[in-house]
Amino acid sequence: MARPSAPQPALNGDLQGAKPPGMAGPQTGPARAGALARAEAPFAGPPDPSPPVSPADRAAERILRADVRGEVGRLLDERHLLKPRPEDETRIRILIRERVSSYQRNAAVTNTPLIHDPPGLERRLFDGLLRLGPLQPLMDDSAIEEIIVNHPRRVFCIAGGRKRLVDDVVFDDDEEVRQLVKRLVGPLGRRLDDSSPMVDARLPDGSRLNAAIPPATTRWCAVTIRKFILRAHSLEQLVPLGTLSEGAAHFLEAAVQAGTNIIVSGPTGSGKTTLVNCLGAAIASPEERLVTVEETAELSLEHVLPDCVALQARAGNVEGTGEIRIRDLVRNALRMRPTRIVIGEVRGGEALDMLLAMNTGHEGSLSTLHANSPRDALDRLALLASMAEERLTGESLTKLVARTVELVVQLRFEPRTGRRRVVSIFEVTGLESGVVTGNELWAVDPAGDRLVWRGIQPRCLAKMDARAVPYVLPPSPGDRSA
Repeated sequence: MARPSAPQPALNGDLQGAKPPGMAGPQTGPARAGALARAEAPFAGPPDPSPPVSPADRAAERILRADVRGEVGRLLDERHLLKPRPEDETRIRILIRERVSSYQRNAAVTNTPLIHDPPGLERRLFDGLLRLGPLQPLMDDSAIEEIIVNHPRRVFCIAGGRKRLVDDVVFDDDEEVRQLVKRLVGPLGRRLDDSSPMVDARLPDGSRLNAAIPPATTRWCAVTIRKFILRAHSLEQLVPLGTLSEGAAHFLEAAVQAGTNIIVSGPTGSGKTTLVNCLGAAIASPEERLVTVEETAELSLEHVLPDCVALQARAGNVEGTGEIRIRDLVRNALRMRPTRIVIGEVRGGEALDMLLAMNTGHEGSLSTLHANSPRDALDRLALLASMAEERLTGESLTKLVARTVELVVQLRFEPRTGRRRVVSIFEVTGLESGVVTGNELWAVDPAGDRLVWRGIQPRCLAKMDARAVPYVLPPSPGDRSA
């Protein structure tokens, strides 16, 4: 599927005798004069969507890319390639413009085809060096939530919960995809090669990148980029988005301020991280000290809370050293005098450490996990805790879950509407016959398709009263405005 490589002439100065392959006949007259004038024009920002790139411009791009990459490598180190300074970007834009103009002048002298879209070529060269290459237009589109690369010519995007194939975004070959990933993860201390064929990293804008190559995949480099789009910073801002009702938002805010232990549950892409960010933002007291623990940093609470420390796990290197596990971070967080701990997602034995922390003076802690219902979440939490080295019995872990977790907030993604919404707020009440029991305080009313209070008085009202957190329940279960 890869295109054949084009000749790579030296580009130090004008290109003498460079004739990129795949060109049509030479341009003459007004067309050539117009192209030369465009080559001397200032480098513009991203234009409106343009037609597919011509084969001639693709061939010129391959020739120019190697030369410009070498020059940029001499100007910037690896760290600045991922997050360049403004002055570095200016220097590189000037360099690219000079190289494109040189190519055009040489094409005019040698009577070979000119570049049809110099600004577009300059933009692609710049994106390929300091941005995400062919994927950059998708990253710039605020409506796109996720980008998937299965093959150099099969790139998908997800917008509004719907996936589609992006026909006009292609890579030259699989090696170009690999080099893009290596350039992105290298400055972050990560690597992607045969000895380490999978990588997970957080990009400077907060997006999460995952990539895998053979032997972890059968043939091609597979890349998934989940853009971190924080559409809300508080529970109140989730109401107009349709994520939850106003009454439920007030209840959750009061529950967080009262120090209620909350688990946020839901499938992939249902909005768990966004909801945890909004719940954490409700911790307004300057007396609180929050420590967040994540495998890949996605939470942004350290930017909105006065006293918050963010910890991040790290995979081991090729020699198997340097690994920082979630369990190690949770244990270290307990030594940092936190009032609450937030674990981005529990996936293994760290569930036991989280439960013990919640049960030993760190009330009001938060976490997320993957589950399809509140009861599934509670069962899975006990199962994950059983993976810890301590090997506690299932009965003791179930008791620990029942005595520690107080609320489970269940999220769901609706493909038909593209909406992420809270469908249940479940309160744990205890243990009966070895099974965790509870009440669904808030549920979706089928008649009005809204999250409403079911009329059951929450037990956490006692905590709200003890901490003097103002909260009043909705007037009656029949009041659909709650």
